[in-house]
Amino acid sequence: MDAEHARQDADAEQPEPASEKAAPKAEAELTVFQLVQRMNVAEKVRFAFRADKEGRTLLLKDTSKLVVLAVLNSPKITEQEIEMVAKSRSISEEILRVIARKREWLGNYAIKLGLVGNPKTPIGIALTHLPSIKTRDLGFLGKDRGVPEAIRLAAQRLARQRQEKGS
Repeated sequence: MDAEHARQDADAEQPEPASEKAAPKAEAELTVFQLVQRMNVAEKVRFAFRADKEGRTLLLKDTSKLVVLAVLNSPKITEQEIEMVAKSRSISEEILRVIARKREWLGNYAIKLGLVGNPKTPIGIALTHLPSIKTRDLGFLGKDRGVPEAIRLAAQRLARQRQEKGS
C-alpha cells in the first residue's frame, strides 16, 4: 500500500512542473503594455533601465514622475526619445526642467526647439534658448498660439531684428 501511495504522490507531482513551465510562457506572451500595466512604481523604475524602445515609450507616458525620470536616466535612451518628451504637451514642467539641465541633450537642435515650443516649459528656460533658434523657426513660434504669449512676442521681435540685420 505504501508503494502504491508513493506512486500516486509521484503522479500527482508530475503535472506541477508542467504548470510551472506554462506560467512563464504565459507571462512571455503578455505584451509589454500588459506587463507595464501590472507593475508598481518600483518595478517600473527598475524596468526603465533595461526596457527596449517600446517599453521606454510606454513608461514615458506614465503618470509617476519617478518612472519618467528613471527612463530619462536610462543609458539606453536615445535623443529621438528625448525630443519626443521635450515636444510632449502632456509632460510635467519638472521633467522639462531636467531635460533643459542636460547639456549633451541641448546640443541637439530638435530637442532645444521642442523645449522652446512646449507651452509647459518654464518661460525663463524657453527665453534662454530662444536666441539659438533658427529665424525660420522663430517665425513659426511667433505665430503659434499654443506657446505662451511672452515666448511668441519674443520670437517675433527676434525674427524681426534678424530680418532687419539681413536686409
